[in-house]
Amino acid sequence: MLFDRNRWSIAEQEPVFVKELADSLGISELCAKLLINRGYTDSASARAFMEKSDAFLYDPFLLKDMIPATERIRRAMENGEKITIYGDYDVDGVTSVSILYMYLKERGAFVDYYIPTRNGEGYGVSNAAFQMIKEAGTSLVVTVDTGITAAEEISYAASIGLDVVVTDHHQCRPELPQCAAVVNPMRPDCGYPFKELSGVAVAFKVMCALELEYVNGGEYNLFTIKDMCRRYLDLVTIGTIADVMPLCDENRILVYMGLSLLSSPKNIGVRALFRAAGIDSAKKITASMIGYTIAPRINAAGRIGNAARAVQLFLSSSPRTAEVIAEELCAANRERQQTENEILKEALSQIEKEHDLKTENILVLASDHWHPGVIGIVASRIVENFGKPAVLITFDDGTPGASDIGRGSARSIAGFHIVEALASCGPLLIKYGGHELAAGLSIKKENVEEFRRCLEQFAADSLRQGVRQASFYVDAEIQAHEVTEETARELSMLEPYGAKNPEPVFVFRNVKIKEIAPLSTGKHSRVIMEKDGKEISAVCFGCNLLSEGFSAGDMTDLVCNIGINEFKGKRTIQLIVRDIDYSAAFWKQIEKEEADFDRILTGDLCCSSDEIPVRTDFAAVYGVLKSGGYLTEKQVCLRKLLAGLPDISYRKANIILEVFSECGLCRFRRTGTGLYELQLKETQGKKDLFSAPLMKMLTKSVSE
Repeated sequence: MLFDRNRWSIAEQEPVFVKELADSLGISELCAKLLINRGYTDSASARAFMEKSDAFLYDPFLLKDMIPATERIRRAMENGEKITIYGDYDVDGVTSVSILYMYLKERGAFVDYYIPTRNGEGYGVSNAAFQMIKEAGTSLVVTVDTGITAAEEISYAASIGLDVVVTDHHQCRPELPQCAAVVNPMRPDCGYPFKELSGVAVAFKVMCALELEYVNGGEYNLFTIKDMCRRYLDLVTIGTIADVMPLCDENRILVYMGLSLLSSPKNIGVRALFRAAGIDSAKKITASMIGYTIAPRINAAGRIGNAARAVQLFLSSSPRTAEVIAEELCAANRERQQTENEILKEALSQIEKEHDLKTENILVLASDHWHPGVIGIVASRIVENFGKPAVLITFDDGTPGASDIGRGSARSIAGFHIVEALASCGPLLIKYGGHELAAGLSIKKENVEEFRRCLEQFAADSLRQGVRQASFYVDAEIQAHEVTEETARELSMLEPYGAKNPEPVFVFRNVKIKEIAPLSTGKHSRVIMEKDGKEISAVCFGCNLLSEGFSAGDMTDLVCNIGINEFKGKRTIQLIVRDIDYSAAFWKQIEKEEADFDRILTGDLCCSSDEIPVRTDFAAVYGVLKSGGYLTEKQVCLRKLLAGLPDISYRKANIILEVFSECGLCRFRRTGTGLYELQLKETQGKKDLFSAPLMKMLTKSVSE
């Protein structure tokens, strides 16, 4: 955790606008603040956002090239031509392949699919794959979640007699592929009202257009669309969430409807995967559950093995076969986690040894042996750790020795468009593509250093204005009377949460810690908070607050989510602590303590006898310094240093460290309120601490 209020970005709203919106919708002002933060400032847009009605789904024929796309696919179906669906190996691509294959098969098409291997072939379409597909008897290729940047490869496909329909959602280049149709809402000439569909949602729109032509002569009909939603929206939802697409506008409606379907999944493969992942069918299925539990297991197939295995899972008609594949994906995910941790450890070591975090705006790391299927996840963790864009490149292509061609994964921060950054270095790259916050690339080893310099220059220019992603964007401040189940139920109207509609985050100020209890052998903490006479339960994941220096009685400010904890049929309100810091009142007390200590040093203030340290107090603090690696200079919050030493007060700790300093045992210097620079010194022989000037003065003042 960060424990740094300086990285809290707290939204502000005009009170008059908040009240007007709350009154017009009949909601609380807290909920109105959240809607305003998300851009829904008038009652009409806010009401539509909360209603999530399927009536707001757009006509698929609004997508540019939809008519030529459906005409070419229907002609292939009517003529018995072989159609090959060409997809990507991530969750978005896998779900795209699965639903389009299901639909075309049900319509009687002669169809198969092709997904390149991440390790052997890499991202995107290729000439070799097109040649193989052509030799297998295919005359029409439909790409899903890929193809928009492959103008040269698709020209090659045409030269060998392959027609191609591109369906994609990634950023376009100035030159679009020349083929039968290009369906992509990101096309500059596409008038579709919503630009940020996932790849699987674009494939779904093509299917809806085909179905409208078959059953309604191409005229839009909501009943037909709703029927298609019931049949395929489970996988559309999984792909959309996994690809971290914005859960607003049409995506929000699709995912909301899809999560409802996933509460009782009809797809045999989805059911098997839920069971293998330990998802309780009795619990509410949420976007975070899909994103953090299901998506990594599907992705693991493409990262560690072959993504076609995940397609086989979703197409399976045998529960037993589905169970076997689901267990395989879970095993692959465990292997992926182990590999990820190993790469992260190496990447962090590389950053420490070779990079200057104070001056570098973007981190470019490379290795000859990192697994190409995992570097994207590690890049994300690097971004989370350092708040800077990151690019990880590997020259491991699965063959003995390192390749001269590297594959890279890039991840970014809000306000820094990673695809535009890569475009600025375009001549140094073989190919690249992706979204604003995530992209892939390939590069020759000889160009890596120049690429690093070029990218750093672009980043320095782009981030000159100080664009940085706050660690915590805080929606609003809450009061104790607002921490209720009723508030939690009202906030649920904003679900599903995800990109561009994050789970609401609040700041809760001047809260007293009543109790702290470690959970899971110290990995997490359970906390009882108190404010205005009200006790509130909280949980802090990934952190032992006791070891971080917090203790019962501390006054704190929290950054948190409001949730409902369900246990043995009982529902209770619970805060999820995202960050915590001592409150302003606490720091005022620390300032007073330090001012009093300064007066003690000058003799203007006397200590009580119980504030004068004894031998065991000195030994305890020295042991902490020695075990904490303070032979090198470190800056530390003194409260954290005192964690685990409940008998040593803040004032006594200051006295002990000053005595150590006087005796040459350590360097001790205050650098800010509660912050000190400490360094143990190598010494010979024992030191008589009680002969130190400060100890003599304190002992004398007490005796007098």
